[in-house]
Amino acid sequence: MIALRVLFALLPLFSLGFLTWGTMIRLAAVTRRARDWVLCGVSAAVMITGLAILPEDVETTQADIAMGIILLNAAAFTAYFLVVDIRHDKVRIGAVPPAHPAAPFNPYGATVPRHQAGYVPPVQPQPQPQPQPQPVIPPQPTVQPAPPAQPSNPRIDQVRAELDELSDLLRKDEGK
Repeated sequence: MIALRVLFALLPLFSLGFLTWGTMIRLAAVTRRARDWVLCGVSAAVMITGLAILPEDVETTQADIAMGIILLNAAAFTAYFLVVDIRHDKVRIGAVPPAHPAAPFNPYGATVPRHQAGYVPPVQPQPQPQPQPQPVIPPQPTVQPAPPAQPSNPRIDQVRAELDELSDLLRKDEGK
């Protein structure tokens, strides 16, 4: 699958844009969406237009514009092909559940084909919750204890005093 993706991604680039429509035909056939068939036609039309305006003298501005159109067509549709094909592949793979519910996602699928006769997927036993008896606790009167007094730390008091001094100095500077 990846080899085909690489082949069809390189097809427009190695053919200098002349086979971009081939990549789009493959994409439209894989995704089966009308939008991709329309874009395949657009790609072919852009390539034919580029060939039609390509003059015999390749040393002209018109030749540069024609080749630019063909190469931009190749680059744009190659990028579109890669994005849509990868997204389509992820959706296709993501739609298939893993072979074992507790097993991590395996992009290569199960090692035993599911359609093979006699194959039974493994089943994990599910633990059943058991009701637990609740002990009866008599209500206790609630007494709110007084918050303990915080002993004053001499270091904190020193830092607080220094900060107050700095604040006073800053206020004096702002007043000048």
